[in-house]
Amino acid sequence: MFVSNMISAHGNDVPNQFVIINDNHDAYFQSYVSIVARKIEATGKVELDVNKWNYSKTTSKYLALFLGVTNKDIRLNIESGEYTLVDLNADPFRVDIQSEPQQAESLEPLIRMAGNAGNLLKTY
Repeated sequence: MFVSNMISAHGNDVPNQFVIINDNHDAYFQSYVSIVARKIEATGKVELDVNKWNYSKTTSKYLALFLGVTNKDIRLNIESGEYTLVDLNADPFRVDIQSEPQQAESLEPLIRMAGNAGNLLKTY
């Protein structure tokens, strides 16, 4: 599992805004203690937390960076059904798709799964 702070436009760690990559290479966006979004590697499906996806301007800003889209696109993708609203905080690390565990020997999966936000991440 990888955990990374998001990085501001000025190159600084953004407090309380994280990207998490699990062993299945699913990517999660966490704001403070809440899971806000999940990208499922095996299917490309995007899930947003029904209660937290638009919680604040800061959450919305970093969610858009994580997804690589604008805030307007997030709303359009919800309306079109491309993004699904679910309760990600009831069981945030559930695994819906069974896949073979993969060796995570580099940070490439983190950057790839973080999408367009990859250049805004700092890894540890």
